[in-house]
Amino acid sequence: MKRFHVLPALLLCSAALAQTPAADPSAQQIIDALKGKPAASAPEAAASAPKVHRTRNLNVEAPPEPTSAPAPAPVTPPSNSISLAIQFDVNSDRVQPASMHTLTALATAMKSPELSKLRFRLEGHTDGTGQAAYNRKLSAMRAESVKRVLVINQVAPDRLVTEGKGSSELANPADPSAAENRRVRIVSLEP
Repeated sequence: MKRFHVLPALLLCSAALAQTPAADPSAQQIIDALKGKPAASAPEAAASAPKVHRTRNLNVEAPPEPTSAPAPAPVTPPSNSISLAIQFDVNSDRVQPASMHTLTALATAMKSPELSKLRFRLEGHTDGTGQAAYNRKLSAMRAESVKRVLVINQVAPDRLVTEGKGSSELANPADPSAAENRRVRIVSLEP
């Protein structure tokens, strides 16, 4: 009986982890994410559906539970993408040395036989603090910095396009200043 309780918990955890930036993934984990290998999805539809109690031919719908204003839903990332927790100096596009290992693994993955023919979009994301125009500019500069590091690591520049998203697609909209909102998402441009 306990296994039935474990499965929903595992599904919910996997959905939460899909949105959280990866701190230090291996090259193989990056390859798997960018190839779009299917991950287990959370039963979101079941959670949002109203509870129905059946009594013979009568269906009684339970009233919705009172809530305060709902938090905006996080943006669902494409299945062929990975969000990486790349650390930058404050208000800067300078990649911190602690993130170089992650970017080296990303370059290794992009040069692998599985990904070597694909093109990628590097999306810079910021948290929700600060002005929107500044955040868009900063996120674009950070995406360009990641591109420079990848090119230094022999990834062809014509395979990489950059885009600054600013704070328009928060990973954690309930907490706009949360660290997981500051990330770089890598999206395969190939189906």
